[in-house]
Amino acid sequence: MFFSVLIPLHNAEKYFPECMDSVLVQDFDDYEIVVIDDGSTDNSGAIADEYQKNNPEHVRVIHQENTGVLLTRRRLLQESKGEYILWVDADDAVKPEMMKDLHGEITDKSPDVIVCNFEFYDKPGKTVCSLPLPDKAVVKGKEKHDVYTKLLLGRDMNELWTKCIKRSIIDIDADYSDYKHVRNGDDRFCLMPILDAAESIEHLEASYYRYRILPESITHSKNHLGYYSSRTVFERMIEYIEKWDFTEKECLSLRSMFANQFVDYAVKCANNPEVDYKTFCGFIDDILEDEKKKPIFSGSQVMFKSKVYRRYYRLMMKRQSFRLYRNIKMITKIHRMKSKKQRR
Repeated sequence: MFFSVLIPLHNAEKYFPECMDSVLVQDFDDYEIVVIDDGSTDNSGAIADEYQKNNPEHVRVIHQENTGVLLTRRRLLQESKGEYILWVDADDAVKPEMMKDLHGEITDKSPDVIVCNFEFYDKPGKTVCSLPLPDKAVVKGKEKHDVYTKLLLGRDMNELWTKCIKRSIIDIDADYSDYKHVRNGDDRFCLMPILDAAESIEHLEASYYRYRILPESITHSKNHLGYYSSRTVFERMIEYIEKWDFTEKECLSLRSMFANQFVDYAVKCANNPEVDYKTFCGFIDDILEDEKKKPIFSGSQVMFKSKVYRRYYRLMMKRQSFRLYRNIKMITKIHRMKSKKQRR
């Protein structure tokens, strides 16, 4: 088996058939599709079973109680048999030439990882650049640092579904059971050990993946509870910037990103109509206690995207929760009033 196409499925009945059809029309035949129905409450599981019934030579479906996307992906890896792994989300689609083209590159150059471009579903043909490298360039050794920088400091390198990965370099047997809560940034979380283990990484300018933006997706959630997931991801990032010998400037950029994002979570919490002041104080205490146990942004210089965020940060670090809460509410109210006037 050359390719394993791994699809985590949860309540995606509206888009899942298009996803499956896009994989099944590939110009290549040596592959399997492994689908795990992660406790869907809609018709997704039944749809998956129908695809397995009609395509038994390619499709394998597993049903389980809901465990979340990260642990579902870990099980998908354990169930896979292919030499190379491809990820597809159940609400996205791929192009029919994907496997054939990737097989050609692997046969020719034997890279451990191939990084491809992608395009937004509603903007076909407009690709999103993944790496600052020439088309079909292969990097090894110290040249991989640009890939690491893009993964940790960029935004368009973090997805599993833009990667074709050699199965033998994946930490398949590692225990991820303590990371069930990781829902934001789980792709990046899983990619760090993979790219660290890769001896060679190839970049293709071609786009094979069509990514659909859904308003209700976890990625675009505005809930402050995403902090707990992000914290775990950032802690792993700290481990790898030390391992990958990031420069002082790169470390500053990364720690600044942490600090800004955690201020973001404080703002989201304060502005959440379902959160009262007491709960807000508890949330800020969680951030500061976590930071006390394992610092990832405090105790060093960081940069902020605005003077307002710098003020919020100082109040948060001093545990002045009431002033912080009042400031956030006041500034948010002013911004909303200005926006309302501009719309008029």
